[in-house]
Amino acid sequence: MVATTAVTAALILVAGCGGNDKKSDSGSDNGSQSTASATPSAPTVPSFDPPKALSVAAAFPSADYQGRSTLDEAQMGIAGQVALIGGYAGLNGHDVTNPNNQWMIPSKSADTTTVNAASSPMAAKVDGKDVAVVAYAETDKGNGTQKPKGLVVVQWIDVMSGKKIGEVSTPVSTVQGEGDDAIGSPGLANTVVDPETGQIAVGVVAAGSITVKRIDMTVFADPKTQKSTILPGMNPAAVHSGVVAGAKGQQADSASDGTALLADGASGKITKQIPLKQAYLKPIAGAAKHAYFYGMRYIDYGQGTKTEGIFALDLSTGAVAQTVSALPSDSIGAGDYDCFADQATSIVCTDGSGPGDAEILGIDDTTGKKTWGFTSKSGGRVVPSVTAAFHGVVYAKTEAQPVMLDAKTGQDLPSAAPSGTPSSGDTPSSGDTPSSGDTPSTGDTPSESDSPSDNSSPGNGDLGLSLYNGKQESPVAVSPFGGVYRQLPTGNDSSDLESVCIFVKATA
Repeated sequence: MVATTAVTAALILVAGCGGNDKKSDSGSDNGSQSTASATPSAPTVPSFDPPKALSVAAAFPSADYQGRSTLDEAQMGIAGQVALIGGYAGLNGHDVTNPNNQWMIPSKSADTTTVNAASSPMAAKVDGKDVAVVAYAETDKGNGTQKPKGLVVVQWIDVMSGKKIGEVSTPVSTVQGEGDDAIGSPGLANTVVDPETGQIAVGVVAAGSITVKRIDMTVFADPKTQKSTILPGMNPAAVHSGVVAGAKGQQADSASDGTALLADGASGKITKQIPLKQAYLKPIAGAAKHAYFYGMRYIDYGQGTKTEGIFALDLSTGAVAQTVSALPSDSIGAGDYDCFADQATSIVCTDGSGPGDAEILGIDDTTGKKTWGFTSKSGGRVVPSVTAAFHGVVYAKTEAQPVMLDAKTGQDLPSAAPSGTPSSGDTPSSGDTPSSGDTPSTGDTPSESDSPSDNSSPGNGDLGLSLYNGKQESPVAVSPFGGVYRQLPTGNDSSDLESVCIFVKATA
């Protein structure tokens, strides 16, 4: 049965991943492969904001295809009730409540265009709709007498209809030569989105050479105006209500010019420059109030002594707050921080240095200051690997299992098992309260129309649960309906799949 499901699932998506390369016009069906109904059915899974218990409910295949780059690893996301699978070929959407509502939007419009990089699919609200936002770095090889050029293409897609509501294509470089490493070939640096407006700031790096300097810039794009602006020399950290924050500087051991910037996205005008005098200034997170950077500089370069920490830049005033790690500077591993904004008031960071000392800390986005934290040497606690944060909850994993923490305090949250009645503290609002027939329980068997079954094929309306390997992981993206994560395909006949997107349903 696994073999039958995998092959059938791959056939469903292979055309979307490797076939039609024509884009759809905004609001049209051209270029997208969609089985979305005009009026999608009402949700058949409950929603909780935020989810505090999750159980595996569906698995969606990401098909391998001829010519796929080894760098093209599927990226998972979720917007509302639609699971997203992104890659160089384009973006696939799967309604987790309706197996007949799936679509694919290709990344490029012409065979002469090569996709060099794709961002993870990101979620935002535009005119009250759940929208997926994705950015691509592309090389247009030229048509007729037109010179080859580098492009950044941003798409906004209404996830319920599977139709593009906007697309902006921005020329960022002139490409000289052939191949992925040709001078001017663009790639993506840090990419951030404003979840409240859908505005996006895309960091771009265009390849250089000994004689041609590498190009660094930020492309700001707005779904309302369908326009973009280039901000030269900036790597973005945050975008909110038209304000873009980023970093510039040489990024070298001997440098001391690391500077934080604030800019008006629409005009491209730099409004503030805050010299932090860092050798390295790396964007690590963005939120509604602050942009966050890892900064490091050498006190004595010859002796190798250095100082480092996290800098929070106020998006309104330009004021800076600094958080210093509780670990010795030589334990942090080049400041390899992984940070997650919960789209509410908290930022959570881990040092990401791997074996040895490790640290997790929480920052209040209202002030930009640390509110909690602990290290691997703190008694009785393990520093987890954080995978996502959403509306006050941190989703993470330890060696043993997925875990959840309170984003404001760092305290462990109980792993609530699905039950017939959510606890009073977790009860959703009246508009989200599931009916008794929808509320999961340990012994419940989902109806055929509502949920995936283990013994039917995707072609007959199944959501592909037989592709699940039996080991639940922590989600990498979360919405009120649940979360998603990437699983490698298993089984003897899984060679036609690149990966599997696992959907974990919110149950409390």
